[in-house]
Amino acid sequence: MPILASAKKQLRQNQKRKSRNDHYRSLYREARVAFEKAIKNKDVEAAKAVYANQKDKDGKNTKSGLQSIIDKLVKKNIIHTNNGSRKKAKFVKMLKSIS
Repeated sequence: MPILASAKKQLRQNQKRKSRNDHYRSLYREARVAFEKAIKNKDVEAAKAVYANQKDKDGKNTKSGLQSIIDKLVKKNIIHTNNGSRKKAKFVKMLKSIS
């Protein structure tokens, strides 16, 4: 446990940042798993819906798409820019392989 006040504050900041990063990583994981499941079932429409923003009947966005989530991870410095680009390229390649 930290003793100095500055070390205590740094611990609080680290915990807050970790929980925020974990939240975005879990969103990415959920979207990735849904996308890969659609690819495995060769369901092009479902895969496109998961990759791009998903919309409900009224045309409103219900969930962020996989591409949007990756962009958020890059913007928040959770993953590196090139890592995000590589992931997006891999997912587009998977999508093109079944369509």
